[in-house]
Amino acid sequence: MKIVRMLLHVLIAAAVPLMLVIGMARLLTLPWYPAWEYAKAGFPADPLGMAPEERLRLARASIAFLNMPREVGRLDTVQFADGTVAFNAREISHMDDVKLVYDQLTAAALIAFVVAVASAWVLIRQGRLAQVWGALSDGSLFTLCVLVLLGAWMAVGFDAFFTAFHGIFFAPDTWLFNETDTLIRLFPLQFWADAGLLIAVGVGALAFVLALFTRALQKRTERKQEARGKKQEARSRNQRVEN
Repeated sequence: MKIVRMLLHVLIAAAVPLMLVIGMARLLTLPWYPAWEYAKAGFPADPLGMAPEERLRLARASIAFLNMPREVGRLDTVQFADGTVAFNAREISHMDDVKLVYDQLTAAALIAFVVAVASAWVLIRQGRLAQVWGALSDGSLFTLCVLVLLGAWMAVGFDAFFTAFHGIFFAPDTWLFNETDTLIRLFPLQFWADAGLLIAVGVGALAFVLALFTRALQKRTERKQEARGKKQEARSRNQRVEN
């Protein structure tokens, strides 16, 4: 039983970083983010002079594609204001790959959530609520440790991190484009650097609060369980004396 409880503990803890990261990433794949990013002072303008309104429209269409069902979302019909096709075949192929990874990671986060809830339910049924809180705290602390390492890597060389990240999920060179390609014009490197920073800060803040909160709940639950155990022990002693 101890090994089973340890496994359930690990499953809950492992779900925390995945759910936090994917949750924050999905928060940025909404229409507000490109509008906010483009409005920032110092954000690079389109090198070919695309109007800001058209740039935002195309960026939002690209992001909306990620959130649509695969049989519904299409980028080959997206056009510039003059009626020409906005994305070439390589860009559309890459966005198909991005959507596949995006959907798979979302599914993985949902599965992790279900597994964590089921694991927590089993532990609670065994009277191990304190261990559930401890697992959530451990997962949050693990998330913070990973963020520190990744943050240091990004600070030293974001280009190297960006290249390594794409190398994990995409075939070589399929994510490299010319400066004149629409994807690069819509999403320059600063767009992704800022997104990475927002995700890191958001996940870090959530993990820090979650670690403190759940650790406090763990200690509180342990104290309650200890007090309850002492009461039961005292009651049993009194019953033995009476008999």
